[in-house]
Amino acid sequence: MSIPSLDGNGSNNFKFNVNVKQNSVPDISQNSISEAMPADLNGDAEIYNNEQNLEVSYDSENGISDNAVSDISENHSLSQIQVQSPEAKVVDEYSIKQFRKDYQLRLEKEVMPILEGYENERKKRLMFAVIIAIVCSIIGLFIFFSLEVRRSTLELAGLCFAGAGGAWALIKKSFENKIKKLIMPTLMKAMHGFRWVQNPVVGSADISMCKIFPKADNADKGFDDCFDGEYRNVPIAISECSYTIGSGKNERTIFKGAVIRIKMNKTFEGLTVVRPKHVGINDVSDLKKLKLQEVKLEDVEFGKDYTIYASDQIEARYLLTTAFMDRFKDITMAFSSIYSFCSFYGDSVYIAPYCPGDLFSLCSLTKPVTNKEQFEQLFNEIVSILQLIDHFKLDKKLGL
Repeated sequence: MSIPSLDGNGSNNFKFNVNVKQNSVPDISQNSISEAMPADLNGDAEIYNNEQNLEVSYDSENGISDNAVSDISENHSLSQIQVQSPEAKVVDEYSIKQFRKDYQLRLEKEVMPILEGYENERKKRLMFAVIIAIVCSIIGLFIFFSLEVRRSTLELAGLCFAGAGGAWALIKKSFENKIKKLIMPTLMKAMHGFRWVQNPVVGSADISMCKIFPKADNADKGFDDCFDGEYRNVPIAISECSYTIGSGKNERTIFKGAVIRIKMNKTFEGLTVVRPKHVGINDVSDLKKLKLQEVKLEDVEFGKDYTIYASDQIEARYLLTTAFMDRFKDITMAFSSIYSFCSFYGDSVYIAPYCPGDLFSLCSLTKPVTNKEQFEQLFNEIVSILQLIDHFKLDKKLGL
């Protein structure tokens, strides 16, 4: 069956293939053919047979042209017509462009009216946060200048200053969570089959098995915004999380950002891990214990920033193509990150941009609650992931 030839401007003209059967009773008048074709035909039309395939131009307003009919001999007849509705292809044809359109529509028509009712609450929370921050800062300054300068005094003053920042963040986060519960289910309907959840969809077990981070098993873990669903029939899960080891002055951040799991339509033979050298902890001892081999790619610049280990050198080079590395850099930039972690394991690829700031953030205390910039950033973060899926879906070199 041939693909309809659409001009993209709303035209009703297209081509379809007609297979005609030899030596059957002729019925080829323009009226009889026009009656056989639905007046609102917008999809593919296919007439089956085993003998001949003719291309016919059809116009939904004027029917099949006389010239087209004359191309069918008197010994041919139409046998069967099947029409495939465009709605049957909604999932396959859903695109980032359509997502943007639906996202903006829901934002304007459904989300903004809800947010307008919370502008006064934002202002009250802002005032409360400012008061607490000022009080904590004044106490800290009093301790610092009035008491005898000792180590314990400096630490106490430092705690007061930290309390000012902590109180601000806590007030902002509680307001954000309240608003997200109201609007995110509606906003995510713009992405078919996509949803916002508060429980981790890429959990500790996934992260431990794919070896994307060093020392992950012994780290303290925290999770925030999570999303799951599918795009172009590709299952996807996203968990915002943080991994730290140690405590107090010895606390070290292994990772802070989002872990994205994209399920593939094949299973990888081995394990391939890509870790940045300049963020988190540059430690590959766990990979060496698994007897993974270091992979050296021809891209020298990529090798300066990342360490690659794999159980299968051939598969690793097959996966880490130039096209993939370009997409990998794109998603890193979209999340305002510098470097990302990556792992190919089982039937999934895991990508984790390192982001010190708060991802998927909404509801700044210092800006109107209806400020659209925050929603544009949220959209861009999600789209960067969808673009990666488009890459995996379309790049035949990956065999996916």
